[in-house]
Amino acid sequence: MFHKGATAVMASVSSGYFVAVKGEGIFHFSGEEGWKRLYRMKSKIHVLTYIGPYIFGAGEKGAVLRSADQGKTWTASRFPTSASVWAVAGRNDGFVCAHGTHCLYLSDDFGVTWHVAKPFSQLKEPPVIRSLCLHGQTIYIGTRIHMNHGGIWAYDLTNDRIRRISCERQRMTASMLMYQKDWLIAAKGAAKGERGEVSVRNVRTEEEFAISAGPAIREKSFLDVSEDDGIIYVTSSQDEHGFSRIYQADFAAGELKWFDTIRGHGWRVANRKESFFCAGLYECKFVRPYEAARLAH
Repeated sequence: MFHKGATAVMASVSSGYFVAVKGEGIFHFSGEEGWKRLYRMKSKIHVLTYIGPYIFGAGEKGAVLRSADQGKTWTASRFPTSASVWAVAGRNDGFVCAHGTHCLYLSDDFGVTWHVAKPFSQLKEPPVIRSLCLHGQTIYIGTRIHMNHGGIWAYDLTNDRIRRISCERQRMTASMLMYQKDWLIAAKGAAKGERGEVSVRNVRTEEEFAISAGPAIREKSFLDVSEDDGIIYVTSSQDEHGFSRIYQADFAAGELKWFDTIRGHGWRVANRKESFFCAGLYECKFVRPYEAARLAH
């Protein structure tokens, strides 16, 4: 059943991981109990995340899922968009943000009602949104590749203003997270012939640097970044041999340390301290360091 791989994963607050499997639905996986189907659906889900007491999922053609009971039951709806939703973020006070092609969907009641914000309304050729990161009253918006307006934008919810904080002409920003309050870490994928990058920016001081895998390693794209208890993992797209890599990021040293390999793109990764689950294009991998890695099939 799991030969198709998976498209999204998140760590459970109790134990194990919630996993979205293309064409199959939402599952719970743990090393002790294996797989359990929670919800059957055909739509592809690209992101799973906690917001307050809820689990949110979102994916192709505006699909939205929400669970209030740790995945036992789910409600499904859709945003009015044909776009794939790759990111959902929020706060414990009920604020939730997701995205369409060029717009944001905002909620103040954990997704019961929504309204639309158009941060790129002043641009004639707006970029397509690919990732989001919420920090205080600012939504950081990562775009797909766009020659004129690509990169990372900061949208201020208090005054409805937007400014670009990082310019990218040849890279998309696939995933972002905030580390140690002020450090925005972004996994970026490159256009053909270019290199992907894991960039770091202090949103308060504007200090910037890249976390590098070393000159001998040339990743075309980095796809996801996950952090728990100071441990950071990053995934890549597949290489010419059909394999991608999972790295542990050493923030202090500015280095990516190769940790494991998975067949196909490493779409998503989620971790609990050093242990992680990677949702890959063709397979899933659950790893407890210092134990033998296992394919989560």
